[in-house]
Amino acid sequence: MSVIFGETRSFPQDNGPDVDLVVFGDEFYSRRETIDGYTVVYDDNHGQYCYATLQDGQFASSSGIPLVEQPPLGLQLHLEESEQIQRQKFAERYAQLQPDERNPFPGQNL
Repeated sequence: MSVIFGETRSFPQDNGPDVDLVVFGDEFYSRRETIDGYTVVYDDNHGQYCYATLQDGQFASSSGIPLVEQPPLGLQLHLEESEQIQRQKFAERYAQLQPDERNPFPGQNL
């Protein structure tokens, strides 16, 4: 994936139809919004995308409100995680995608 600035993509949900979301980011860190600009996160407990809130600078699905419902009253548009959280998530994902130097060919016994 390359950098995406505001492209609309379709995403599957376990408990609902595919949803069109606007994406900002790359394969290491990205955030997603509804077409209306509400930031969303995938809530594993609900099996679908829910409106995001911020808790200690990090996205949370504390609203628990799926996209098929109206957003929580007073929810701010275009939420973003803190720089520190973004860097942390970027580094974690980057490390996941790097080959293991001890075995650069996973699945093959060397």
